[in-house]
Amino acid sequence: MPTSFQGFFSQLKIAFDAVFGLLFTQKCVSCDKETITKSRGVCFACATKINWTKPFSKEVNSQILQGINLSNVKEAHGLFYYSKEGVEQALIHRLKYRGSWKTGLFLGEKLGVSIIELKRDTKLDCLIPIPLFHRKKFDRGYNQAYYISKGLSSITGIPIKKNLVRKRKQTQTQTKLTREKRRMNVKNTFVVSEELKKLKTIGLIDDVVTTGSTLREVCKEIINVNGTIKIIIFTIGVARIE
Repeated sequence: MPTSFQGFFSQLKIAFDAVFGLLFTQKCVSCDKETITKSRGVCFACATKINWTKPFSKEVNSQILQGINLSNVKEAHGLFYYSKEGVEQALIHRLKYRGSWKTGLFLGEKLGVSIIELKRDTKLDCLIPIPLFHRKKFDRGYNQAYYISKGLSSITGIPIKKNLVRKRKQTQTQTKLTREKRRMNVKNTFVVSEELKKLKTIGLIDDVVTTGSTLREVCKEIINVNGTIKIIIFTIGVARIE
């Protein structure tokens, strides 16, 4: 199917799902049981199975910062440890591949609440979602990081600026690549705005952090424009380092 038709049907599905969700109960993405609409995808029982990172916030912060390894990156926050075949994977797949931008809002809100509960300083100039290449965004119908940002912003009050970073080329999926191949895959992929020179502290939003290669590449480009900027990382899933 041509790309244009994929984009058209992706956006049509998003609109249909939005109306459908208002009229009918939803099912949990993990156990397939009915759940209330406000839960946006996961029932209470499955929520208790999620490996929330809040008790391990220091370990998560250390893991992500070590992966990015740039002095301008000061903090990192994650919502849960990402595990394959678990509730966490079901939520991320729903967000990225099943047209559920509402899951992004829900997870962003949960992340915002957890940060406030940890009493973290959230005095940032703005939140910047990691961008998709324009063709992938058109096919999917939206950028999942943007909706995570919207949820986070609704809790913290931090404004979103989504046009300060742009992805200029499509890249190979990172899923099965080694750490070094991941870094090479995203090298010279992002372009940043000169407007970043005016900012002091920003938050970068991504859906899942594994090695941190994508975030590192974006941060490097930002630092090239503004060498004194402080960067805080926000992500939903964090892959455990075995």
